[in-house]
Amino acid sequence: MSPLISVVMPAYNAEKSVSRALRSLLAQNYENLEIVLVDDASSDDTAVMARRALESSARGWRIITHEKNMGTSCSRNTGLRAALGEYTLFMDSDDMADSDFISTLHDAISASGCDIAFCGYRSRDTETGEEIFYPPRLNPRKKYSSEDLAVMRILNKVKPSICTMLFRRDFLLSKGIEFTEGCFAGEDVEFAVTALSLCEEVVFSAKCPYVYLIHEGMGSIANAATKEQRLNRYIDNTKAHFRLADCLLKNSRSGKIRDIARYMLLPLSHARMLKICARRGDREQFDLMRKDPEVRSILLSSFRSFFWKPEVFLKSLCLLVMPEIYFKLKSDAKKPD
Repeated sequence: MSPLISVVMPAYNAEKSVSRALRSLLAQNYENLEIVLVDDASSDDTAVMARRALESSARGWRIITHEKNMGTSCSRNTGLRAALGEYTLFMDSDDMADSDFISTLHDAISASGCDIAFCGYRSRDTETGEEIFYPPRLNPRKKYSSEDLAVMRILNKVKPSICTMLFRRDFLLSKGIEFTEGCFAGEDVEFAVTALSLCEEVVFSAKCPYVYLIHEGMGSIANAATKEQRLNRYIDNTKAHFRLADCLLKNSRSGKIRDIARYMLLPLSHARMLKICARRGDREQFDLMRKDPEVRSILLSSFRSFFWKPEVFLKSLCLLVMPEIYFKLKSDAKKPD
């Protein structure tokens, strides 16, 4: 029998979409899968709708309910710990997938013995039905190392969605790879890059069987409606940059990845923190930070990342040489939302 694959689906107030997402999982042509839905203390009928969709299925499934709302990262971790499968993947409760989604990933990973497999995806506008395909921009005839793919992900040259990645569960557990709880932006990239940098080998499929649905209620839109929400997401994203840089410096066996972390990610993280000070109109903290010898040294070191991502060095240079102009340009403390 083919190995068990656990699909972890976090859900919060998803009563309008969760049935559709679950039906697309129940229609998968890969037989041996279990569905672990984590209801993150929804105030609507998410759990009721999920149970209705699942109860007539012969597939294995569980609904785990949080007593209080903990966020997507915590829900994914809950599902990962509860999963029983040899492999795990994460799916959002407002998306859907073609019937060959899981079999495509399984075929790729089983043929290679890798720790991670990923595929492409496509976005679909729920109002117009328009679809845009995002296949991995990689040569299918070329073999890529985990270092290659980790570097390309850091540099945004290839951007697999966390929901299009199949992981060997033992690999995640043995490396202690989890989502950062309490983080609401940037946690997906942090998780993906950490996994890519620590695995032995990665395989991919050029297919795009995962469907990312674009609608008004989606979290990336609903949670960025105000200036304060957008700033909070930017802060969370910046913290994820710092954590990722620290993780790569401590754990990566690749000298190139450690250099990118040291000379690109760290300066970028500090530049983002200075931008946050400017966005808040906090000139005192901005000046304290930019005058700190360690921060200045980190920003200056970004010249070594020029051929990876020149804008990081140029931004750092602007902060070091023209702080007054930078602060004035970035400050929006007095601007209306």
